[in-house]
Amino acid sequence: MFVTLAAGLAATATQMPNAERARILDVAREPVAKRLGKSVAFVVRTLERQGDWAFLIAAMQDGSGRPISFTGTPLASAEAQGMISKDYAALLRLNGGQWRVVDTAVGPTDVAWADWPEKHGAPKALFP
Repeated sequence: MFVTLAAGLAATATQMPNAERARILDVAREPVAKRLGKSVAFVVRTLERQGDWAFLIAAMQDGSGRPISFTGTPLASAEAQGMISKDYAALLRLNGGQWRVVDTAVGPTDVAWADWPEKHGAPKALFP
């Protein structure tokens, strides 16, 4: 099955072709894996696409499917103090046929993406 999305149309993760979903998740994973210094798997909670924009909210897991541990990362003390979640949010934009990360929130405890539409010019309808 092939799906073509026009610039103004929206798609959820279930409506995206698997290859596109995988590309978005792989690109979104790069900054968090780099920041934490370890590989990260996602359990997707929200993945929306509108035109050349995509927005992801995911629970982070380790390679064995357990919630990510921040032990040994720059976020270890925040985890020890209960000041970080296991969630990850990313805003991506398709540019020149390649998805690029525009902004991220690692371990947000609030709506860290609230200002992203204004800050980055992303469509407000993309966000929950």
